[in-house]
Amino acid sequence: MKNHNYFSFSALVILLISLIHAAPTTDKEITLQAEILGCGNVMHLYQFDGFGFALVQSAQNDKQNFRFTVPAGEPGFYYIGPSDRNAVPLILGQEEEVTVRGNCSQLRNLEFVNSPINTAYRELKTKMEDFNRQNSQLLRNLQRIQSDDSQKEDLLNSLKALDDERIAFLEKQKEDNPLFGSIVSLNTYLSYPHNGQEYDSELGYFADNFFRFADFSDEIYGKSPWTYESFKGYATTLSSVGLPDELHQHYMEKALDKIPAASRAQKLAYAGLLAALKQKNHANYIYFADRFIEGFRATEPELTTRLKKELEDSRNLMIGGVAPDFTQQNPEGIDLSLSDLRGKVILLDFWASWCGPCRRENPNVVRVYEKYKDKGFDILSVSLDKTKDRWLQAIEQDNMVWHHVSDLKGWQNEVAQTYGVSSIPHTILLDADGKILARNLRGAQLEQKLAELFGQ
Repeated sequence: MKNHNYFSFSALVILLISLIHAAPTTDKEITLQAEILGCGNVMHLYQFDGFGFALVQSAQNDKQNFRFTVPAGEPGFYYIGPSDRNAVPLILGQEEEVTVRGNCSQLRNLEFVNSPINTAYRELKTKMEDFNRQNSQLLRNLQRIQSDDSQKEDLLNSLKALDDERIAFLEKQKEDNPLFGSIVSLNTYLSYPHNGQEYDSELGYFADNFFRFADFSDEIYGKSPWTYESFKGYATTLSSVGLPDELHQHYMEKALDKIPAASRAQKLAYAGLLAALKQKNHANYIYFADRFIEGFRATEPELTTRLKKELEDSRNLMIGGVAPDFTQQNPEGIDLSLSDLRGKVILLDFWASWCGPCRRENPNVVRVYEKYKDKGFDILSVSLDKTKDRWLQAIEQDNMVWHHVSDLKGWQNEVAQTYGVSSIPHTILLDADGKILARNLRGAQLEQKLAELFGQ
């Protein structure tokens, strides 16, 4: 029987948005005049290749004006800002002069004075966001009235009409503006009820059809960070639904193989995919990083060498790797190292007194600790607190009678940064030799894994 829980899966499909420039094709120049207040003395223009921002040009402040010149060519994407961490996209290439105005504290609200293409691009994004809102609302309504056949039919008809509208919009953009057409092609995902008849669930339909309208043989996909963002969103979605690693890997490979090997588009796709897998601490991150290194070693020697070095550090954080040792102070101010606990199965528990989900999970952790502490199980909790009194008070209130350490630096906790912890609660289960067995086990999953390990 098909799974008709359309909205719950489709909600995972929303993607982040970012932009990149296109390569110039003529010797003419485009002038960018940036009238932006509050940005200090220097403003920068960047390019984005998926793995980072490259500085194109810097401009000095001349009475709150910054002037740039770039080669003319096909419309493409740049980023402007006081730093690569605070920069926003804009389109340059054919308009002889572009003027932007605004304030550095609100760069995303820049006003384009004489740039029809940037105005049209904002309208394009608004239209795509509107499509997504309509789609989400219809799916929510459909989920609520599954038992009312007449209302269900009306909603399905509305969903079909929205699909048709999206296709018409895509075709118009492809005809009017190839750049915009490529962007819309990466954001046109048709409804499962009307297009997934051959699939048992939307998961398989999503995996096979998310890039249905993208023709990656077109070089324009290698000049757009929408390729990066689309693959990042695709990988994030498939990494959030509990797929077996083998099936997850199969879907990713199938999507990557749609793109010409070692092309600029495939580089962007890999970059987005790897960013998502690294953020999720997914076991397939190393596999695809190795695959990228092998495929791009000849054309991207510096990048692949750097990534290979990063992989050496990352392998220790993946399942099967030996957890990096560390030392921090316990509540009594005495140094305690992870290696001091070697010989037991250890749960590394990242938490904080101010973390509601952490505090709600603590009774479960207390229960499994009491059940297995005499069988070779122990816990080392790493707190992301900043205030010692609150940390100690929470330990006592929650009856957490095991090992605790913290450097009281909050999210800047050095152990949390070493282990790539971006949200809490976060757990890492280690065997007696310090190798990582699993990450993010909580509640019943943690208890099941410990029962498996200790034969209970």
